[in-house]
Amino acid sequence: MQKITRIAAILLVSLAFVLAVLAFSLGRRTPPAQAAAPVATPAAQTAAPQNNGVPVVVATEALPAGKAIAFSALRMATAAQAPPGAFVSMDQVVGRLPLVGIPAGTPITADLLAHGVAIQLMPGERALAVPVDEVAGVGNRIVPGDYVDVFLSLKNPPNTAFGQNHDLSQTRLLLSRLRVLAYGDRNLPVPASSIAKPAAEQTVKNEVAEAARTAVLAVPVADIDQLLLGAQNGKLTLALRYPGDANRPDRQWFPQPPVVLAPLAYLDGEQHQQVHTPDNDAFAGIDGSGLAGQSVALARTPAHRHVDLAGGVEIIRGTQRNDTTGNHSP
Repeated sequence: MQKITRIAAILLVSLAFVLAVLAFSLGRRTPPAQAAAPVATPAAQTAAPQNNGVPVVVATEALPAGKAIAFSALRMATAAQAPPGAFVSMDQVVGRLPLVGIPAGTPITADLLAHGVAIQLMPGERALAVPVDEVAGVGNRIVPGDYVDVFLSLKNPPNTAFGQNHDLSQTRLLLSRLRVLAYGDRNLPVPASSIAKPAAEQTVKNEVAEAARTAVLAVPVADIDQLLLGAQNGKLTLALRYPGDANRPDRQWFPQPPVVLAPLAYLDGEQHQQVHTPDNDAFAGIDGSGLAGQSVALARTPAHRHVDLAGGVEIIRGTQRNDTTGNHSP
């Protein structure tokens, strides 16, 4: 009896060992369903990059050229690969000006938006280039972003009626506190969201800045006539100034040069006030003698001049005279 029991126990142990080996072998095998899981279908391959794409700013509506972009005209989208110059935040695009019309659904890129010197101007300013050399450019120490004063030097005019011994040459402050937008090949720094030159190329240009021949200044539109006429008839010299110095000459204490195009004589008082805007003043222009201060006595004449007389007040309207005494003369 004991012998039979022993044999049965040995058989059970052997069976347990075989089952254990079989279980271990089955555990190392990969189930067919799991083995097929990594194999992706074409549809899954197309959808995968979208789930792991990059965010880009897209236009939700057609954006006209030259009109500031509103926040409501933008949305965030996901692209498999961002286009060159794409934006990742709508704050980088709001307020920018498209160079061309942008259709709805188009990703916004830097080359579609206004960039360069134009966006560095303030309203009412124009970018104007003036000639410089090592002396006029403060020994080429000027860098974009500096503020300068522009001094004008005029030589003694030829054939002067005062004779050869009368010196009429002059030097004076022409325009004050103008911002330098570019000097030679150097430009103002551009934001990271705008198109910029490679750093290596910018470094090369900085090294050749000593050969600068022009400086681009931000000039109020009403002062462009003086700057152009001064560059043509005399020599301009730039004086570098401290950026925090906001002092400027008070022009109201000095006579202004006469205009080339005088306002119409029949304008009333309110119209005369409206006509004197920076753009209108630039359109009216100035002449060379006025810039040199030789005809300031002929400065802008109002449509109506009042002259005190012994017997009353004389009013001059065009070529006719009237006074309060009843006299009338052509």
